[in-house]
Amino acid sequence: METKKAIGRQGWWFASVDGKALPCVHKYWWPSGAIYHDPFERHEGRNIQNQLNEYVGAIMNGHQVILTDDKAMLDSNGKLVGFQRSRYIAVYDVDDVEFSVANGLRFRFVRRLHELEP
Repeated sequence: METKKAIGRQGWWFASVDGKALPCVHKYWWPSGAIYHDPFERHEGRNIQNQLNEYVGAIMNGHQVILTDDKAMLDSNGKLVGFQRSRYIAVYDVDDVEFSVANGLRFRFVRRLHELEP
């Protein structure tokens, strides 16, 4: 399998691989072998609708994501408030993408396409 390089930046929910912007998803929300499910609860009360529409639309239309490893950031009460990306893992094809405000983002990983440089 070919290894590629992903380039991202803080605050952007995407990273570029071979000049193509792909949405980044957190390994945190993908228990081994299960359906990916990010409830998006950490974004409650924030005005992110445009960013969220772009992100979810890219997953639904492109069916490719970058899986990332991240450090979970917690508030003083232990509630998850965000992530700090630590590395890019791989590019995947995904399918059965669903999103709703009530249930968050769900999809199934189909195939690992490329490894990414650490």
